[in-house]
Amino acid sequence: MKIAALKKKKGFTLIELMVVIAILAALAAIGYGPIIDHMNDGDRQMASSNLKSMHTILQGFKTDNGSFPCDSTAERLQEEKPDLNFGALTGDNSNAYFRQLFYSNSVNSEKPFFAKLNCAGKAIAAEGDGKVANGAALTRGENAMGYIMKKDATEPNIKVGVNKSNAPLALCGVYPASTPYEGTAVAYDMTSFRGHVFLLSCDGSVKDLEKDLEEDDADEEKGALPENKSIFPETKKGRSTAGDYVVLSPEL
Repeated sequence: MKIAALKKKKGFTLIELMVVIAILAALAAIGYGPIIDHMNDGDRQMASSNLKSMHTILQGFKTDNGSFPCDSTAERLQEEKPDLNFGALTGDNSNAYFRQLFYSNSVNSEKPFFAKLNCAGKAIAAEGDGKVANGAALTRGENAMGYIMKKDATEPNIKVGVNKSNAPLALCGVYPASTPYEGTAVAYDMTSFRGHVFLLSCDGSVKDLEKDLEEDDADEEKGALPENKSIFPETKKGRSTAGDYVVLSPEL
């Protein structure tokens, strides 16, 4: 009888197993966010670091050409160096304008344009292939940086380079779009860096917009700034200049 009683006590009941599984699941859910956040630290640091490198490159281009990459610098570079071909130098994405940097020897590698993105069903998981000649510079998926420009005062379809020290210059990451965003209509990528978005200003500073961004109710992959916030400078009279700017996303 004693042996039979001992045998009955071995093992767990179904209820006990279910309780243990529920506890483990709860612990996993609590720890998942911080673990993923920690794993994402390196990706965020690389994005911020590469943006700072981009500032040095863009400033070098401006010194040589009198402006950051824009429609007029594209035209001049093609006239001065018709034998070179890195691809289209203007368009509706940031890849095109960043290709101008190769013409002026401001950069000879695709590495500074890299950041690990995963949004809109598309991803950049590795640096560019290093091929830049024969129209191969910064092809689709080889650039993660958005570019910020201004509309020409008389011809809105013409894009010019920003020129104020407190103006925004580039960012990572902007939600990919087929046409440039105008003014405050920018949609930010909320998935690649778990809500962190890095903004480069003309003065070389990099700001994390994480605390200012609000998730889009209709699409959790997108974020936006509230109405009382803006990445664009104001005039001396406090007027918003957002309508003067366009934001180009990378071609993913």
